[in-house]
Amino acid sequence: MAKHPNGSITYSARDEFGLIQVVDNDITRSLYFDSLVEQSRYYFNAPLTLAFEYQACLLEDALEKAHSSRVQSILMLGLGGGSLASQLHSVLPNCQQTLVELREAVIQIAYRYFYLPETPQIETIQADAQAFVQHSPQQYNLIIVDLYDNESMPWAFTEEAFLSQLLSLVSPSGRILFNLWKSSPEKTLAVLEFWDQCSYANIKTREIQSSGNIILCVDMVKR
Repeated sequence: MAKHPNGSITYSARDEFGLIQVVDNDITRSLYFDSLVEQSRYYFNAPLTLAFEYQACLLEDALEKAHSSRVQSILMLGLGGGSLASQLHSVLPNCQQTLVELREAVIQIAYRYFYLPETPQIETIQADAQAFVQHSPQQYNLIIVDLYDNESMPWAFTEEAFLSQLLSLVSPSGRILFNLWKSSPEKTLAVLEFWDQCSYANIKTREIQSSGNIILCVDMVKR
């Protein structure tokens, strides 16, 4: 089995966007995209444990919304190994999740190697998130945006056109969660400024000290 700096390579593939590797050690299975930055982690003996603090914050904000109002539909833009989607399904089993991922290989890996549940409550769609939000026919109670390339969120997802489309997709009393990065301040500021200027939104942010992520929580108010 081929070696990786962090374990043994269980699966490797290359698509038009670059290298994808699934790497195992005695305790965990991890997902990498063309770098040593870990995208997802699965604990063999604790499969529903979220490895990263920013994921735990996203889950906490999602469940807070579910406890205060009924969440029947979730849209997640960006899949990775599907850890957050799996965790949400375990605690909100009747909620319909729509997971949008650009790379078909990543979707297949999430099911095969990270055990994303195969259930009618989880629909995976291979699509560009920008195109998807332009054509989605429905609204969602909760939208989670966790989109990144090898460095950070691509510029297209920080622009007014994309963010305005998200506004049209979230239900009138819904919530949008963003995983942003301190390491790309101009992109993060563009997203923050859009929602800060939106009269239909209340926003709050949490900085994740362990990793430099910023979790943006956008709550819709009466339009």
